[in-house]
Amino acid sequence: MRFLDRSAAGHQLARALVPFVHDRCDGGLVVLGLAPGGLPVAVEVADALGAPLDVAVVRPLAVPGHDRPVGAIADGDPPLFDRDSLKSLGVTPVEVGASVKRERAEVQRCEALYREGRTRHRVQGRTAVLVSDGLINALTARAAVRALAGSHPKRLVLAAPLCDARIAAELRPDVDDLVCLHLPRYAHAAGPWYGEFHDITDREAAVLLRGHV
Repeated sequence: MRFLDRSAAGHQLARALVPFVHDRCDGGLVVLGLAPGGLPVAVEVADALGAPLDVAVVRPLAVPGHDRPVGAIADGDPPLFDRDSLKSLGVTPVEVGASVKRERAEVQRCEALYREGRTRHRVQGRTAVLVSDGLINALTARAAVRALAGSHPKRLVLAAPLCDARIAAELRPDVDDLVCLHLPRYAHAAGPWYGEFHDITDREAAVLLRGHV
């Protein structure tokens, strides 16, 4: 399966999420796009479900000189580390401190920029649907899920057009429902599964969110 672009993927994903639409009747549904790439997908899902849209920002944590992330961080939460990656690189969480400080500041900058002064939508007691453009990195998704779970939703749904089957299996126990349209055995990047796929800029993310509050 290959998607035309993120918007088309969002249309298809929304159809798979229709069983959750009943939660909107009492204002009990909120959709969150895992920024920045998940926002164009989440826009279509929120529109189809008649739900408000918000944003979830998570940043990867890296060790200088290495491309492989060793952790991820969401605003207000302690960093989430991959202990195996730290061990293989011979570093400790303390040695990633500079990255933690830098990326926490970036999370806060992005959230402020995207929301443009608007408050977060309430998650507590509602069904929260977290939307990604592709579940390729378990660390990033798990950090976002952990942050949302801390807000005490009634139900937490993780949804994406594309999910690496191994990553989906890792994440499934962390959420109430996981909805994926395509589950290839190996997917090292989301881009190859889309006809059009570009980096979403800060300005694009802010505009997408501004039009769907």
